[in-house]
Amino acid sequence: MKNKHLLRLALGALLLAAAPVRAQFRVVGYVPAWRGGVDRAQLARLTHVNYAFLLPTATGGLLPIENPAKLRDLVAKAHASGVKVLVSVGGWNNGDHSAFDAIGADTALGRAFCANLFGFARQYRLDGIDLDWEHPDARTASAYAALVQRLAAGLHARGRLLTAAVAGGAWAGAGIPNSVFDSVDFLNIMAYDNPAPAHSTYVQAAQSLAYWEGRGLPAGKAVLGLPFYGQPSGEAFAALVARGADPRADLLKDVGYNGLPTIEAKTNLALDQAGGVMIWELTQDAAGPNSLLAAIAQTVARRARTRAVPLPR
Repeated sequence: MKNKHLLRLALGALLLAAAPVRAQFRVVGYVPAWRGGVDRAQLARLTHVNYAFLLPTATGGLLPIENPAKLRDLVAKAHASGVKVLVSVGGWNNGDHSAFDAIGADTALGRAFCANLFGFARQYRLDGIDLDWEHPDARTASAYAALVQRLAAGLHARGRLLTAAVAGGAWAGAGIPNSVFDSVDFLNIMAYDNPAPAHSTYVQAAQSLAYWEGRGLPAGKAVLGLPFYGQPSGEAFAALVARGADPRADLLKDVGYNGLPTIEAKTNLALDQAGGVMIWELTQDAAGPNSLLAAIAQTVARRARTRAVPLPR
């Protein structure tokens, strides 16, 4: 009997050693260069911060970053809290992606662009680059994939991350080849800005994850985007609450947003089916008991108490 007991213990130890360790659940927050900041209480609830935006030029260069002192301060505070900082390159930029198109069409410009990004990351002690080309299409898909591969090779060799922001659904999916999935550390899925006011429902979030993961993106590399603002007004959640929006609802007259229950439900969805959540953007959050970021952290903490889900710290 003693030998059988020891055998069971040994087998149990082997099974535990062989079991896959779930990757850390990511909580990624964007902060715009042109307003606001990130305080220590917010950093305690994040794993990554993306500073937005660094703009490319059509010759492979980079425009001067807005508020460089703010970026340096963010890096210092984030690193002191164990949070990684990336710079997000591109953005919506009023729909102008011509600089990316030019860089992607010319190998020499692509090399120069990557070299400039590597230098920028080194200069500001960044943990990686977030590529936010909005949006490649079927015509530029191969150029996008080549650029991602080149960036990934250089960044990973330097111990840095490469992430990318992608649209929430099939309408822009043709510009993102499946080969990209192997190159990036994860994708930030912008599951918002659908026709207002229902611009970011739970159903749409589930459909966005199903689309990308159905194409072969590993669940651990899918990071579900959450809006901290309403549409069609573009108002911050904090501003909506200040003018009477119910923080536990999703609609104020004709403005749709994500209230606390929806944010909690989407966080649980990501805990079940993805590798994290992403926020656009942190300065739009409400304070105190109405904080959406706090709701995310509380949801993750509750799950961590009942399942093997590592906390974001």
